[in-house]
Amino acid sequence: MKYVGLLCNCSMKRSPASQLSPSLINRGFLIDRLLKSSGIGLFLYSPRRVAPPDHVPGYVIVDDELVAVARPVPRVNANWTYGTRRLINRGMGYREFKRWARQNEIEIYVPYSFSELVSNKRKTYEVVKEFDADLHPHTEDYGAGSAQIESFLDRGPVVFIKPRAGNRGNRIIVLREKSEGLFLKYYDQGGQRVFGPVTLETAAGIIDVAASERAYVIQEGIDSFRYNDSVFDIRVVMVNDGVRWHSILETRLAQSGSDVSNVYQGGSIHVTEDLLSELFGEQGARETELEIRRVSVSLARYFEASYPSDLMEIGLDFILDLDKKLHLVEVNAKPGIAGFGSEKSLFEWNSEDDPDCARWVHPHTRHLAGFLKRKVEGLGLSEI
Repeated sequence: MKYVGLLCNCSMKRSPASQLSPSLINRGFLIDRLLKSSGIGLFLYSPRRVAPPDHVPGYVIVDDELVAVARPVPRVNANWTYGTRRLINRGMGYREFKRWARQNEIEIYVPYSFSELVSNKRKTYEVVKEFDADLHPHTEDYGAGSAQIESFLDRGPVVFIKPRAGNRGNRIIVLREKSEGLFLKYYDQGGQRVFGPVTLETAAGIIDVAASERAYVIQEGIDSFRYNDSVFDIRVVMVNDGVRWHSILETRLAQSGSDVSNVYQGGSIHVTEDLLSELFGEQGARETELEIRRVSVSLARYFEASYPSDLMEIGLDFILDLDKKLHLVEVNAKPGIAGFGSEKSLFEWNSEDDPDCARWVHPHTRHLAGFLKRKVEGLGLSEI
């Protein structure tokens, strides 16, 4: 049996199923099922436990059960877990782990260098600007107080101030100029606090307190299309099956009155084609969808040029302005499983979930399995 490693944050002291997110459970079990027919299994392990040259403790999947084993780290590995750098630092250390992986030809997808790039929203903006100067809203590191905020308000009435590294839509601040004055909203853990009208100096003071705990960026806001008075974004999951890129679309609709469509902030997932058809009609929806897919494929290939054959998926979040022009507002190295696959474990699915699985989850995991299978086969070893 050949193996693909799956980096995860799980202790050997408790059941891993109780520790892993639905997204990771679904990826692991579905991809393992797809790979088994080719004689490949998944080995789940924590990078914190890696201590060469010994075997690392972890789990393999046998008859839909996670079974504890110890074995060498596989040559091909998938990393969809957030915070693995912190885990590694609690083990051999991040730099030492990367050096050890290079020396032993341990391949990890997503590459750490790409993950580090897109986890920094300001660096992402700079890279995307080289691809298309108008695609991504203007973004800077936050740090200049009221003068910097005022310069962004001169660009438009809405300004976003976000943690520089992604955080599931938490700790986002939105400034909006209205006829009544300047209003500030703070989003965190699914709730929001509203301040206003406030002076520019008061707003800067509130933002400075939030930004004192971590690095923030400030981003130009876009006056976007709404559906039933709710903002929405279109998440495109670009997945590489080892041969070509595929695009999977979903739309995330914010709660009424919210500026944030992330599902962790109360957003809901919808079929993109249906929502666009209601807004633009069948022909307009089709034209918009084709443009979204065209830009997404071009952007995936642009990123891939710097990481040849190493990128298996990229999450791209777009919004449409009132002229139906696309704006890229987020790039994710580790997007969740498309559709509801990040929210609900496959062991909780029922027949009503079948259409959504067919539309989102199964294509996503099938392409990921294809990518990993080709990586394993490319090594040409009897056991990995």
